[in-house]
Amino acid sequence: MIDYHCHLDLYPNPITVFEEVRIRKIDVLAVTTSPRAYVKTLQYFKGEPRVRVALGFHPELLLKRLNEWDMFLENIKTSSHLGEIGIDGSQQYLSSLDIQSKFFEESLIEAEKRNGRIISVHSRNATKAVLDIIEKTLVLNKPILHWFTGTNKDLERAIELGCWFSINPKMCMSKHGQEIISRIPVTKMLPETDGPFAVINNRPFFPWDKTVLNYIAKIQNTSAEKTLELFAQNLKNLEIYF
Repeated sequence: MIDYHCHLDLYPNPITVFEEVRIRKIDVLAVTTSPRAYVKTLQYFKGEPRVRVALGFHPELLLKRLNEWDMFLENIKTSSHLGEIGIDGSQQYLSSLDIQSKFFEESLIEAEKRNGRIISVHSRNATKAVLDIIEKTLVLNKPILHWFTGTNKDLERAIELGCWFSINPKMCMSKHGQEIISRIPVTKMLPETDGPFAVINNRPFFPWDKTVLNYIAKIQNTSAEKTLELFAQNLKNLEIYF
């Protein structure tokens, strides 16, 4: 099993979830929301090779924690994965759009200086701005568009740029999400949960959730076992140089 975008540190019982991840041998990208959270999460979950802790700075928090900007850039040198970072163009964050864009661009440039990083990218209501910066800076970085909600035109552009995509259960349950999934190359997708933020019936999705696995198997007219093998190969291909 794979969960390539999960806020492992933000579950009400993170250690319990972590232990379950270890027992089930699940590959997890544990994204974080700030540089300080990254440092703490790294301490909690170190020693488990299947759990990759990503250095993050969520765009919703950026304006409130500008004093952590330099801390983020400094920590890029020790983290092979970045996330969650990006741009949020929702109404309540429009006032910080310029600074979000500046931070995102600086982060990608710094990552490129370090021979590239795997980057889980937030692009809600800001797909064009995110893709503009990716296109402007992309050489070695491997951007993964988390919970992609852009237009078909945006999607085509992202695919042309070589972006990857992480698919969550909520996408499998909506018409727009299903349309997006149908257009993504199967060799460029990985499952995610976005737990504990993504929920169903007031219950968060956990890293061992099989919704995405079963949905992709169904639309590809294949077995869950074969789909799991596909995801495992995708993960290997993505991380081959990291």
